[in-house]
Amino acid sequence: MQQSYFKIPQVEAFCPSIMQVKPIKLVFCLRAFLCWMLLFLGGSMASQAQITNPNQVEIIKADSLIGQNMPFMQMKKLLGNVALRQGTTLLYCTQAILNETTNILEAYGKVKIIQADTVTITGDTAYYFGNNRVAKMNGKVRLDDGTIILNTSKLDYDLNTHIAYYNEKGKIIDKKSTLTSQEGYYNTVTKLFDFKKNVKVWDKDGSLTADSLKYNSLSKEAYFIAPTVIINKQDTTYANPGSQYNTVKKIANLKGRSTVKTDDYVMTADTMIYDPPTEIGVANGNIVFVSKKDKAILTGEHGRYNKKTGITRVFGRALLKNIFEDDTLFLTADTLVSLDNKQTKTKKLYAYKKVLVYKSDLSAKCDSLSYNVSDSTIYFYQKPILWNSKNQSEADSIHILLHHNKIHQMNMKGKSFIVSIDTLTNFNQVKGRKIVANFKLGKIERVSVDGNGESIYFAVDEKNNLTGMNRVQCSKMTMQFAKGKINRIAFLAKPDGKFVPPKEIKSDDKELDGFRWRASDKPTKEMILKKVEKVAPMLKPTPQDSVIATKKLPSVSPKLPLTKKPQKK
Repeated sequence: MQQSYFKIPQVEAFCPSIMQVKPIKLVFCLRAFLCWMLLFLGGSMASQAQITNPNQVEIIKADSLIGQNMPFMQMKKLLGNVALRQGTTLLYCTQAILNETTNILEAYGKVKIIQADTVTITGDTAYYFGNNRVAKMNGKVRLDDGTIILNTSKLDYDLNTHIAYYNEKGKIIDKKSTLTSQEGYYNTVTKLFDFKKNVKVWDKDGSLTADSLKYNSLSKEAYFIAPTVIINKQDTTYANPGSQYNTVKKIANLKGRSTVKTDDYVMTADTMIYDPPTEIGVANGNIVFVSKKDKAILTGEHGRYNKKTGITRVFGRALLKNIFEDDTLFLTADTLVSLDNKQTKTKKLYAYKKVLVYKSDLSAKCDSLSYNVSDSTIYFYQKPILWNSKNQSEADSIHILLHHNKIHQMNMKGKSFIVSIDTLTNFNQVKGRKIVANFKLGKIERVSVDGNGESIYFAVDEKNNLTGMNRVQCSKMTMQFAKGKINRIAFLAKPDGKFVPPKEIKSDDKELDGFRWRASDKPTKEMILKKVEKVAPMLKPTPQDSVIATKKLPSVSPKLPLTKKPQKK
């Protein structure tokens, strides 16, 4: 103002009348004018801010209000029963500082934010950014949207996107389960959670553990984005990313080579679906089903499991490996069915179409098969053929009894035919309507024929020299074997036979009607494993894969159309 006072003489030259006012009055007038201009500009700026900022936080009430005007900034301090509003959002606390210029609110003591009567967030303190509509809550934070309750110590909530975020361990409680994680995102509209780090879900029936997880609090569906472990009362599931699980219905849709374990079995497949209400599971892709008690492994491409009936069905490159103490049984077919009924204590295995069996002391080939695990009996149907040691057996149907995992007895019905090769590569043959063969330590010991019996056996002396051939027809007969050779034959009806010396044996007399030695059809372990082996698809070679492509070929310029050379005139 001193500067203005010294400029007064200069003003007198242009307006002499102004000097009639005393200097002190002039100073007072200028000061009043400047204050009025500041109030006017401030008021106009505030009113303009209110007009241009529709997100301005409004004060509803407070026990006391203290205003503080700072250069280019207006602050208000609210004390006691504070209530503010921004659109449909209400904010309550016991003390607040509102910066009306930046539209930022600091709230303290019993902070509560209510968005459109749908989401309620409480905490000890909060920062609310009105322009961005973002709240940063601290202390004992609680979010309630009517579906879940989220508790944490620090929470950011975006009222525009309806997304809540925490990174200091959160606990989510809904009606039937509880979930905790170190970090998480929650959309209060879609009800979709995105959890990260040390995720765990549990209820009265079990728990779920993962590093990351997506969860829908409405559908109760969990979406796995990391390896996950589900532990229930009866089983444990190891699921990979891409799987889905309903935490209420316990329905699992497993993908990415997942595994389910129980006390009795372990099942692994590329994809699996299990429905607890029906207790039915469906698996596809490289199935591995392990029965712990039976030491059996069932593999294939597709499978179905019914827990109520105890039936497991596998088809598509189906294979059973039954592991014994000193041996393993390999069995393949188009379809394998396992029955484990705990109520009736029945354990059976059924095989359908193109059945192949291999064991170190037994090979078989038939159309269908049933294996009663309880009494160790295997039934072969539809013209089966079996190989045991140096014996080949055929009939319309065959069933064998195992003892200590070795053949103890073989019962053959309908067009039964046994062929045994001796040390001189001669074929001893027995045929009839019904044949019963008894074995000891896996070697044939006794053969009984009942009905239309016929036999050819070659006599050999102690020096293993052929002494002749016996050909006999008898309705009933019994043969005793010792060291793989026929030791004694008993005919129980009138036999019709003849002895042929070695020199008089003709090739036509050495075979019974229907004789076939089918050693080439005998299944082997390698044959079975090759049959169930997954063949990679053949890919057509591309030009860059060819040998020619690796060589540098001379570049050839495209041929131009021939033109006549101009003739010289």
